[in-house]
Amino acid sequence: MPSRMEYRKQTNQPHNASKHWLTTLLGVLASVVLFICALAQTTVLNERYMTNEIINSSVSSQIKSDVNSSLSSYGIDTNVINDQQTRKILKQVIHQVYEGKNVHISVDNIINDNESKLSETLSGYGVPSSVITQLPTGSINDQISSIINSRLNNDEIQELETGIKIARVSTLIGLVISVVILLLIVIRNLFSRTIIRDFRWITLIGGGIAAGILIMTKPVVQSYAQDFASFANVIHEISTNILKIGWQMVMVDIVVAVILFIISFFLRRRRS
Repeated sequence: MPSRMEYRKQTNQPHNASKHWLTTLLGVLASVVLFICALAQTTVLNERYMTNEIINSSVSSQIKSDVNSSLSSYGIDTNVINDQQTRKILKQVIHQVYEGKNVHISVDNIINDNESKLSETLSGYGVPSSVITQLPTGSINDQISSIINSRLNNDEIQELETGIKIARVSTLIGLVISVVILLLIVIRNLFSRTIIRDFRWITLIGGGIAAGILIMTKPVVQSYAQDFASFANVIHEISTNILKIGWQMVMVDIVVAVILFIISFFLRRRRS
């Protein structure tokens, strides 16, 4: 005949098993939300990260090429805007977008360099300085400003600003809620001594779902790039780098899961 302690263990097993899987399910949902929000906050919603990505993308050379090629009608063969000036303009734009401000591009340095280059070129041909000061260099300066602003300051930028504001708030809320839930699970499991049992499944299943999300993200990004046609190449380049970071996070999650399963296996063998 079973003892009272053995009888309690037998009757409590189904109840404990259901609690275990409910806790695991809640932990998996929290870990997936944490993964999505953390990835977004460290990449696409991070001004420093996006600044580095964009200034090293094709958009930088594209803007430089547009400005310099458009000035051929003025008979100027030299590069009016260089790589450093292009990067400076892009940094201004990105900062203003992430701050939610109206984009206003300052091209004063470019204008001054342009006037100096034009003056030096004409002086080399013997044109008097009195004539140079009367030349309509303002039209060239307006052309530079028009090209830059038409490329970067448009309706798509305003939509992007709104999206960044909403995404930042949403992901911040998601981060806080998911971290709180996981901490509560950790505290509960510390008292019940089931932290390894629960978190081995939380990390494994959560990592698998995160991997699935990354796989499904690619067609979504392609569709998004079509909506922002003028930034399609940049979106493709940056999304590829972001997905690489996402896969690194998934690999860390899977490695943690494997380690927890190994620890659980040895603990079971030790008890038996």
